[in-house]
Amino acid sequence: MLILNIQQLKYFIEIANTRNLSAAARNLFVTQPTLSLALKKMEGDLRTTLFTHTDKPFQLTKTGLYLYEHGQTLVTDFDQLIADIHLMDDESSHSKKKIKLGITTLFSMQFMKEISLFLSSHPHIDLIIKQDGSPYLQQMLMDDEIDIGLISFPNLYPDKISIEALETSTRGYHVYVVMPDDNPLAQKSVLTFKDLKGQRFSSLTTNFMLGRLLLDRSSNFGFEPNIVLHNDDLQVLLHSLRKNDSICILPIEYQEVGKSDGLSWIPLKDKYDYFPIGIALKRDAHITNDIKDFIEIIKDN
Repeated sequence: MLILNIQQLKYFIEIANTRNLSAAARNLFVTQPTLSLALKKMEGDLRTTLFTHTDKPFQLTKTGLYLYEHGQTLVTDFDQLIADIHLMDDESSHSKKKIKLGITTLFSMQFMKEISLFLSSHPHIDLIIKQDGSPYLQQMLMDDEIDIGLISFPNLYPDKISIEALETSTRGYHVYVVMPDDNPLAQKSVLTFKDLKGQRFSSLTTNFMLGRLLLDRSSNFGFEPNIVLHNDDLQVLLHSLRKNDSICILPIEYQEVGKSDGLSWIPLKDKYDYFPIGIALKRDAHITNDIKDFIEIIKDN
């Protein structure tokens, strides 16, 4: 699973700013080999080239420019977040109550406003957020590794956990097939799993409902999908489609926040083409007043 951290982004941005590896290393107080290795790892993890190495070294590629423009915002926001946390920290910080929230990447974007509202109105709470796929988060809830989940159906452990469907402006997600514009399937107005036989797939893992959906429904239609890439980062999957000549199954709701130039999003017609979402709790768990407050804020979405 790809992990792109803030430190790597800071390294990359400094290289882009200085256009010189040794100067960037000096400014960052690291060795040049350390910086060079970090850059190679980033390009390897992202499966792309961030700089062109011509007569003018360290010129940003198209993907490098995109990462640079958006990465600066992420680094600025992260630094501000850390500064805000330090300002909030006081002598009573050691007594903060903890709530462990499990949430998918898509839902964390959709409910960012509500989560921020909860944090600002409950400064005594340390909200620990775990991002992953709904099946994995349901298992974590059963194992008491999280206190509450904002996840999608179906409920894989109905005897152990409960999921209350949300009746809010955000109720779930619709399944679409994403592909390069030049794929013949891009000309269709709707697709079924039967249409997907013989395609190359970039896919979420079985930690996610859609990773399981691809395997289960393909089997039901009599074929095994040719999966050329497994990754749980939605943006990495989108970037891989043109390079790998592949397709993937994703929520259409992600299109608003994901970078998908040159890609077509076609609705999937299937009995499992929509996944409702809800608030998940362990059946025997003690629900604190703070968790109740969090639930109410989410329901007001």
